[in-house]
Amino acid sequence: MTTRRNDSNMKRGTFMTHRMVRGITATLGACVLLAGTAAQVSADETPQAADLSADRAATPAAYIHYLSHSDEEGAAETLRGFKSLTLSEQKKFIEHLHDPALLKSYLDAATEQSAALPANTTGTTTTLRNGDVTIRQERAVSTFAAATAKPLPKGNHTVKYNTDLKLFGVKVIKLSLWVNFYSNGKDITKVNYADAGKMNFSGIINISKGVPKTSLSEWGFCKRGKPCNKGHNADASVVWEGSIVIKGSTIQVDKRQWMRANVYGSLINYSLKNV
Repeated sequence: MTTRRNDSNMKRGTFMTHRMVRGITATLGACVLLAGTAAQVSADETPQAADLSADRAATPAAYIHYLSHSDEEGAAETLRGFKSLTLSEQKKFIEHLHDPALLKSYLDAATEQSAALPANTTGTTTTLRNGDVTIRQERAVSTFAAATAKPLPKGNHTVKYNTDLKLFGVKVIKLSLWVNFYSNGKDITKVNYADAGKMNFSGIINISKGVPKTSLSEWGFCKRGKPCNKGHNADASVVWEGSIVIKGSTIQVDKRQWMRANVYGSLINYSLKNV
């Protein structure tokens, strides 16, 4: 009798084990199916697959989910812009986000555009990928006096250098660096401070800010037979430590953003180079 009960218990245990294995297999199969079909979900639908992956921009639906739940300033604007695109454009948008070469082009673009931005110029724009991508370098000054040909008046002034990346006109990344200095009406005599800020809605790039640094640089110009002109510029820099994780591989994109402003409020030089 004891042997029969043990045999019965063993059969019952084996049957239960098989049921558990079948249940787990079915669950995993459903997850794989869900992940596989996430790319086909309409951008207007609630993305169920977004939580199954660390890639917040894996699909148009996942990207919308990520932006919808972000409390960072600017997320709503990027979300509206992305939703206004056609589904075909949204898919192309996601492809561009996952293109390391394109992201590197953005971070290197300022080096290629390191000409002066005078007081009467707001910025310059570079286009890539048949116009899908725009990279803009922009200068901003805290006072309207910078729009004239005269030195900034006595007091403290701020010059800002912005560089941003847009896909199909939708702003994805913006890096800003600014420097505050004192003008005596003729020259910059002191650099007060510098700071930096970022807007990052790429979904796959992590960017952290280092400590901004400042310096007061000198310049001099001597024309033969005439007195020399001398003065100072306000310099600022910051290191952005970044990493891109795509398909399990990590790409480091650490960059040093640098700018130089003069007493006229012009951004006379700038760059974004490898550290």
